[in-house]
Amino acid sequence: MINIQSECKEKLRQAQIELMLEKDHVGQLEKLMNHNPDTGLLQRHILVRRMNNLISKKKSRFAFGILRLDKNYQRIRHTRDRMKVLLYVTSERLKPLVEEENLYQSDRSDEFLFIISDYESQEEVEKKIDDMIIRVSESHNPPASDVSFGCNVGVALYPDHANSLDELEQNAEIALGIYEEKSWNGFLYSPEIGRTYHENQSLEYILRMCILNNFEGFHIAYQPIVNKDKKLEACEALLRWDAPQRGSVSPVHFIPLAEESGLINYLGKWVLYNALKQVKVWREEMGQDIEMSVNVSSVQMEQADFVDTVETALRVLKIPGEALHLEITESVVMSNPEEIKIKLKALQDMGIEIMLDDFGTGYSSLSSLNQFPINTLKIAKEFVDNIPHDRHGVEMVRAILGIAETFGFRTLAEGIEQEDQFDCLIEEGCKYIQGYITSPPVAATEFEKLFFN
Repeated sequence: MINIQSECKEKLRQAQIELMLEKDHVGQLEKLMNHNPDTGLLQRHILVRRMNNLISKKKSRFAFGILRLDKNYQRIRHTRDRMKVLLYVTSERLKPLVEEENLYQSDRSDEFLFIISDYESQEEVEKKIDDMIIRVSESHNPPASDVSFGCNVGVALYPDHANSLDELEQNAEIALGIYEEKSWNGFLYSPEIGRTYHENQSLEYILRMCILNNFEGFHIAYQPIVNKDKKLEACEALLRWDAPQRGSVSPVHFIPLAEESGLINYLGKWVLYNALKQVKVWREEMGQDIEMSVNVSSVQMEQADFVDTVETALRVLKIPGEALHLEITESVVMSNPEEIKIKLKALQDMGIEIMLDDFGTGYSSLSSLNQFPINTLKIAKEFVDNIPHDRHGVEMVRAILGIAETFGFRTLAEGIEQEDQFDCLIEEGCKYIQGYITSPPVAATEFEKLFFN
């Protein structure tokens, strides 16, 4: 009898242990389902449930935000373990600023979601988000002290900016995208931001359709580059677009859209081939030994086959590399320095001249500048606008020309419109000039009339 009772007690104890283990497994499973394994933050589906609950309470007032780590984070080369550490540290920095139950991990690993509930004023929301941006951007301790990145934020307010959860999320995403793309100083959604977004969407659709329709409405204008005697040395190929039912669209508007959507790769190839075809005509049919300058975006440079694309164009059209100049900006150079350096060297080995466009407006340091295979510095227009009357402007130009001489670069000043600007630059030692003082960008036939006849 005693043995039977002992056996029953033991079986009961085992059953209790198994039940406890089962409950523990359930708890662990719930934790895995509801919390991000890297940061420990609640997942997005919990946030959706929370916001639906807040919206169901008609008197609720809250801000919903998306915080996305910027491109510097994307460029960091690190292991999975190091990335987990950086994400965890970032989440810990954000927790004191937004209550932990209001901070969530997005489905994207580089993105956080948050709620600011029952705020008193819009200024309170703005102050809290400013603090978040500053906190994320602070330097890291070893072993991540070499890492530096910031973030972009998009915020929409309920019920001011939306009447539903879908609309609230969409408007926060729109604000994030617009501020991120245009580098505007802000993060809050507004009707104006919404209109800009929908206008961009519409324009991007037309842009895509025109490219598919054999580059409908696109043409190239050519602007001369001259020496100190105003003798033609080269020209720059500038893309122009007359959009159907819209007329002329400024490159300031359509180029960023093309870069963001990846369409710039198609446009870039089209410009390269057509500009080189024009060089071939001018050289072979008109006996003009002219060189052509073509702009290259960071998106194009990031393509694995970019160097091959340029080499193929030169080979197919039977044009020497010396006839081609490629213009890149400082941001292109610094986006992925080691990879860009290799590509620029390969291009330069073909005889192609590499020009650094808008020099002085970017972030390259003098020490890094000397490491890249660059032939010419193109002085940004803002530095020459007010010379020779602006003494500070003259000193800036003189400093840039001194840098160029030190490193053995040639110099070209763009945006020159007045004779006194031209004379000042030549006197200071600038080699080449481009601007309306010689001619605005014109069609090929007009260019021929102006310079070849």
